[in-house]
Amino acid sequence: MPAAPVNAESAEAAGRELLAHRFLLFTGKGGVGKSTLTAALAIEAAARGGRPLVVELGHRATMRSVFGVDAVGWAPRPVGHGVHAMSVELDHAVAEYMAQHVPSRRLARAIVSNQVLERLFQAMPAVGEIATVNALHRLEAERDERGHVRWDPILVDLDATGHAMMFLELREVVGHLMGAGPMRRLLDDMAALFADPTRTRLNLVTLPDELPVTETLELHARVQRSGTVSFGRIFVNRVPHTGLGGDEAAVQRLHDAARERGDDVLRADAMFALRALATERHARAQIERLRRHLPAPLPVVELPRLTAARMSGDDLHRLGRAALGPVVDAEVA
Repeated sequence: MPAAPVNAESAEAAGRELLAHRFLLFTGKGGVGKSTLTAALAIEAAARGGRPLVVELGHRATMRSVFGVDAVGWAPRPVGHGVHAMSVELDHAVAEYMAQHVPSRRLARAIVSNQVLERLFQAMPAVGEIATVNALHRLEAERDERGHVRWDPILVDLDATGHAMMFLELREVVGHLMGAGPMRRLLDDMAALFADPTRTRLNLVTLPDELPVTETLELHARVQRSGTVSFGRIFVNRVPHTGLGGDEAAVQRLHDAARERGDDVLRADAMFALRALATERHARAQIERLRRHLPAPLPVVELPRLTAARMSGDDLHRLGRAALGPVVDAEVA
């Protein structure tokens, strides 16, 4: 059932609600468009007066491609549209952690400068995640010369679902191995930040297909059981819309009539329309399955399928506006 039209005021209010949170985390199955959506939301946040920072985890270099810049590295850099971006690379994150938390500066320098020691340290359980948390903790604490927060919001492009859960459950996974000390305080501080629904929201990105929807439901259930973070929105990316009204029977009759008349051009067009309608029907069924199995208050946002191989700035603006628009629940059969 199509969503009712909404006015600009309600759209603006819906966007403010999500962007009111300082930390916006994004995860989803690989290939669902998570990084592009994160970038689009950052652009929209800047357009609404924010100072967004996109934080990409690992060496994926996706943001470099999305924003069309030569590199996105350890230091935050402007990437256009009022957005800054950075990549939390493991070697830099570990080096920063060493400098801050290893009591002996000599030992810290030895670990960072010695490749064997550095690899040994990085191979220890959860070291990469702890170093990443440390970097995020620093970014959250940064202030400008006037004492205002430097970055707001901070949009974190997490790894795919499995690694994201390790990151979110870090304190529960390794906290029991630690006594009192700076590492434990760091994990406690970040766990408190993630668990605070006024500051942090986890957003799941999926596609209207069976496997991504199943994985999204499983991830939602696991996060809900853990209680580590509150949810923001579920984004269903690349939702097909034919504009044909969903009347497959009428299109099928047109196809059959064209075949009987020997009109190959019309028959081919009708066949194309039938395939598009079948794709749309399958997508609607998966979105309805997603809605049925999620708690009613959790917003499910449908995003358009944009056909460009590489999105322009206008495409990203359009996607960001759609993502921050008001949620109108469709009727679920």
